[in-house]
Amino acid sequence: MAQESLLVSAFYLLVFTAVLVTYRVLRGPTLPDRVVGLNTITTKVVVIIAIVSVMRGEYYLIDLGIVLLMVNSVGGLLLAKYMERGSRSAT
Repeated sequence: MAQESLLVSAFYLLVFTAVLVTYRVLRGPTLPDRVVGLNTITTKVVVIIAIVSVMRGEYYLIDLGIVLLMVNSVGGLLLAKYMERGSRSAT
C-alpha cells in the first residue's frame, strides 16, 4: 500500500512539473529552449507511462514508452541539425 501511494505521489508530481515546463515550450525565448522543454515533457510522459504500467500491472505499456523515447531522441536530433544548419546560413 505504501508503494502505491508513493507511485501516485510521483505521478502527480510529474504531471505538475510537466505543466510547469509547458510554459517554457510555449513562451521560450529561443528555439533551443523550446526544444529542451519539449524533450523534458516527453521524458516525463515516458516516466508517467512506466508508473501507470506498474500500478496497473500492464507491463506492455513500457514498450510504448520505449518507442516514445526513440521518437523523442530522433526528433531532438533532427531539430538540432535544423538549428545548426539555420545558424550557418545566418552568418
